[in-house]
Amino acid sequence: MGSVIAGTGMYVPDNVVTNHDLARIMDTSDEWITTRTGVKERRFADRGVGASDLAIEASHRALDAAGVGPSEVDVVVTATMTPDYMAPGIAGLVQEGLGLGHIAAFDLRQQCSGFLYGLDLADSLLTSARGEVALVVGAEVHAGFQPWSEASWQAVLGDGGSEIPREDYERNSRYRSWSVIFGDGAGAMVLRKSDNDVEGVLASSLHTDGASFELIMVPGVGSKSRPYVSSEQIEADTHLPVMDGGGLYRRAVRLMPEAARAVATKAGISLEDIDLIVAHQANDRITEGVRRQFKMDPQKVPSNIGGYGNTTAGTLPILFHELREAGRVNPGSLICFAAFGAGAHYGALLYREPESP
Repeated sequence: MGSVIAGTGMYVPDNVVTNHDLARIMDTSDEWITTRTGVKERRFADRGVGASDLAIEASHRALDAAGVGPSEVDVVVTATMTPDYMAPGIAGLVQEGLGLGHIAAFDLRQQCSGFLYGLDLADSLLTSARGEVALVVGAEVHAGFQPWSEASWQAVLGDGGSEIPREDYERNSRYRSWSVIFGDGAGAMVLRKSDNDVEGVLASSLHTDGASFELIMVPGVGSKSRPYVSSEQIEADTHLPVMDGGGLYRRAVRLMPEAARAVATKAGISLEDIDLIVAHQANDRITEGVRRQFKMDPQKVPSNIGGYGNTTAGTLPILFHELREAGRVNPGSLICFAAFGAGAHYGALLYREPESP
């Protein structure tokens, strides 16, 4: 007994920002960004639009695709590292925005592994008879994390001809190693409880390595500070992410395949039986490293980071939705979802597409 994905949906903002746009506000180029990350363009939400707004749009589409009405949803799980507010999370906003009624709504903060953890949690709830239908959504608005001035935003979103102050250009360049990677977007899945134990979610292998906590983090703005946010923190930029790119790469290309092998063993199948590895879209170098570890046909480990950037908790459902829409997820297809992210949280989940709707 498990759960099957009855419908998927995605939503990305209309604002497209290319690498050439970013070259207007920092010392970079399309070649520099593409060769290091694989990203060609990304989407950014308008001011005042939060992760919950994107989550609601993606969820509407997933519910429509599944033929499920709001009153039929028993539980909602949201995953984001960019909530609308520091507290509470976005689960309640999504529940209210969709008109789901006073059901259980979970907020997860596993960052890039958030949707993977959410998918496993939703499946566990359904298989333990806590409900019949679950909605899982990963959504991010990274625009607020960007260290850009209003003049910089005008240059990338406005008429494209705006000049920015030299000090803004230098500041933007200082953070280019991570700021060029991220984009905004959301993806959602509707899960239905199934009595068929050879389809749907088959097994999972989730892990956390707290010793790697500092690989990527926001050092300021938290309860260890008093007050939790101050002008001194803002001036020191401790409200911005810090990242050990090399450390992230080495662990991600080792631990995602390791988790995939573990979940395959748990399910009693071989890696060769897997039709698609839907891996977190952090950086195309990482995706290529994962391909090398698996020694698989590159088509089995697809990438869409070029068009969206890293949408953190949104990458897995967005990629899976696009693969389904493109006809690459066929009845009986064996899919392995894998992710590695801040925390450090990582793992894999094995899923078989049902033979019939």
